Amino acid sequence: MSRRRRSSRTRRIGNTGAESEAERENKSFWHGSNDMPETPGKIQVTEQAASVIRSLGSAPLTGQESIADHYFEAVYQRSVALASALAAAAEMVGDGEDEHDK
Repeated sequence: MSRRRRSSRTRRIGNTGAESEAERENKSFWHGSNDMPETPGKIQVTEQAASVIRSLGSAPLTGQESIADHYFEAVYQRSVALASALAAAAEMVGDGEDEHDK
């Protein structure tokens, strides 16, 4: 009769105490340095949400350009509203007097 083998899970639970180079690299990659990032500068809420998109021209939707522009404009305005609400909640909205590059 042969001896019963221990399960591999039991063998893996034991810690030898020595950390391999691969484990150290893995830990440093995923955990990195524990320094907190710098606080970002204040943002300015735009009045012209679609100005960059409009500069590219009309959407290539034959016969549907005006309807598409209307809906695209609504999406751009909504995205600016949500982004500015999120920035206001984080106290990151600046006024016109704040510097852009701190």
